[in-house]
Amino acid sequence: MDYRQPHEVLLFFGKGKKPRQDDSACLAAQQQYYAQLQREGKVMRTGLQVHEAGLFVSLFVQSDVELCNILEHDPAVRAGIAEVLQAIPLLTEIREAV
Repeated sequence: MDYRQPHEVLLFFGKGKKPRQDDSACLAAQQQYYAQLQREGKVMRTGLQVHEAGLFVSLFVQSDVELCNILEHDPAVRAGIAEVLQAIPLLTEIREAV
């Protein structure tokens, strides 16, 4: 898979390295950030993970550079309150995998 090409990526967020007493405002800003990206057509779906405390986001990006840019502007990631635990790239068409 060429990550420089458009692809979907699943992001799983967890607690970052700089947790604070009250992270709720920053985590709310993170959810608003991805809601804005969803209105722009970048985010396909979001949700809270069932077995972990953290956010799940499915993004469609044009390249790995765009993904890095999105993560650099994530309020909770920038503050160190959240971090990407796992990023799973997905092929968007089955024939690409064959």
